[in-house]
Amino acid sequence: MITTVTLNAAVDKIYTVAGFGLNAVHRIEGGLTVPGGKGVNAARVIRTLGQPVRATGFVAGHTGRLLIDGLSAEGVSADFIETAHGETRLAITVLDPAARTQTELIESGPTVGPLELAALRRKIATLAEDSAWVVLSGSLPPDCPPDLYAELCTLAKEHGARVALDASGEALRLGLRGKPDLVKPNEDEAARFAGIDAARPDAAEAAASQLLEAGAQLAVISLGARGALAVTRDARYRVSLPDADIVSALGSGDAMVAGLVSGAVAGLDLPAMLRQGAACGTAAALHAMAGKIELQDVERLEQGIKVALL
Repeated sequence: MITTVTLNAAVDKIYTVAGFGLNAVHRIEGGLTVPGGKGVNAARVIRTLGQPVRATGFVAGHTGRLLIDGLSAEGVSADFIETAHGETRLAITVLDPAARTQTELIESGPTVGPLELAALRRKIATLAEDSAWVVLSGSLPPDCPPDLYAELCTLAKEHGARVALDASGEALRLGLRGKPDLVKPNEDEAARFAGIDAARPDAAEAAASQLLEAGAQLAVISLGARGALAVTRDARYRVSLPDADIVSALGSGDAMVAGLVSGAVAGLDLPAMLRQGAACGTAAALHAMAGKIELQDVERLEQGIKVALL
């Protein structure tokens, strides 16, 4: 079992609007409304890859019920905690294929109080007991302790699970105190963590070293169309991608995490894990919907992905 944790879940609304502009009226045809949030996106990919998965975290109000109903319709097991106040946020994305732009409007999530946090700790302790991996993803809701990911990481590992952390900013910096088995920031997030200029030629390498020093066992830094860099204490790998007709990068990083963790559960070695993770991330970018992949795309892309030992 793989358990994904999305503390700041969302309902995604994705619109494709050719010629999108400000101060204009756009009539939408064929928009998508789907469960979202980084861990939810990852759960969708993990299920497609054939691994048993469940999604947990916080939901609230009518939008939260929409999210759970949507996951049920997709066949993803949902075991969320309902908060007493507020609404699960909406995350609106406008894709303009003509201008190749992606505009995101993201609401703030509901606040979380001491009772909900206590319920979360109990939930993670219970679910970790039959989980090979627990995936902690995304931003923290308002009023959450900034070191919550470190606490949940430690708790999950104490109950037998390995942990992946996909976060940024303070949530990543403090979360590393929990010594996650895997972290996967993108290059900008990694550079901000390390306090270095992302334009530096060696920015990813320098940031990866700092991520390991801070507690990560494996750091995978996604580099967009340039692939990824993966670093452990014993080895460094460069992942190179084939050309692809990208529709939207929305959720590509979440799909990459899903591919990496699913590969670990399947017993793949690290180069094969990296190949699967990169293939899932690229396959997700072929669709407007976050976390949507087709297995035939993953298999085709894997053939063109190169993983080189540095």
